[in-house]
Parts: sequence; structure tokens; C-alpha cells
Amino acid sequence: MIKIYTDGSSTKSRAGWGFVVVLDDEIIYEHAGTEHKGDTNQLMELTAAIEACDWFLQQPSSIQEHDVTIYSDSAYLVNCYQDKWYINWENNGWKNSKGDPVANKLEWRFLIKFFKDDRFTFTKVKGHSGHVYNERADALAQGKCAPTEPQDLTTNKKYDTIYIEVSEILLNYSMKNITVKDTIDRIINIMEREGVKFDR
Repeated sequence: MIKIYTDGSSTKSRAGWGFVVVLDDEIIYEHAGTEHKGDTNQLMELTAAIEACDWFLQQPSSIQEHDVTIYSDSAYLVNCYQDKWYINWENNGWKNSKGDPVANKLEWRFLIKFFKDDRFTFTKVKGHSGHVYNERADALAQGKCAPTEPQDLTTNKKYDTIYIEVSEILLNYSMKNITVKDTIDRIINIMEREGVKFDR
């Protein structure tokens, strides 16, 4: 079984999420991201779970043959799954028990697909209690650490999307008399010569 620990964080200056993938008591992958300042903590908790589930769906069959348990310290997320709040939301035109529109509707609709997938289980873990993987996910979400280099899970992995962190690229290029656009164009040209295709 694959265990994925997710967490979200929101402060006045930063909103972020993170997840840690564990197989056979070893971290095999972890990822984190930032969102719009001012996004809520609940939204970040949902985003972390969505990103984790989406990661799983993009893995090779050797990974996807496992069942997955998503561990979250968000009662908001886990109670919705376990108590099936979403069934009433769907039946009531996405209105909550007070008749108000359900918050984070877009994210919930995406997550519900995984709630209904038998491969996925969502379980509550107590936050800030010293659990090593939950604490790691929390640190990633808060930007207190960077994800470690992921393991290559297959030698035949195909990457359809490449994400480039521009700030890291700039650290490795002399910017004297070179614009950011020139730097990115150079990188794209190098990668295209290696057979990578970009939609310009």
C-alpha cells in the first residue's frame, strides 16, 4: 500500500501545500507548491490532496497497482469523505445544510472522483503531534523546506509536461546584458535540440 501524507498552510503572507509519498516505510516522492496569498487553509488542504491523487494517476502501472491511503490532519477533508457530505451537496444543487453555496466547490468536485475510486482511502491523522511524515508535509506546505530529489520510479517514464522554476534557472546563468526572455529561449532551444517539443 502507498501512503500519502498531505497538508496545507495559509498565513497572511503565504499559502501553500505539500505531500509526502511513502512506500515500504520509505519516502519515494514529495512535492510542494504555493498558491495565491490570501487563499484559505481549507482550500490548501484540499489542494494538497488533489495534487497527491493526481500524482498517483500519472505514475506507471507498477505504482498504480497499489491501493492508496491519503493521510490528512484536516477534519474538513476527511469528514466529507467518511460521512459522505458530498452526496447531499450533489443532490441539493451544491448547497450546504444552511442553503448556502458549498465553499471550494471546484476542488470538491475534483476530489469526489477519488472519493468514489475504491483504490483511495482518506484517513485522519493528528496534526502537530510529532508524526514524522505529517510533520514533513506540514514543513513543505509552510515552505520551511524544499522537496528532496524524487526517486526515478521507472526507467521508461515519459514526461508530457516539464515545469521550470525560473528563479533557479537565473541562478545558473549570467544575466549581464541578457533578458529573462533570452535566457528562457536559450533553454528551450537546447531542449528542443534534444527532442523535447514545446507549444509556443
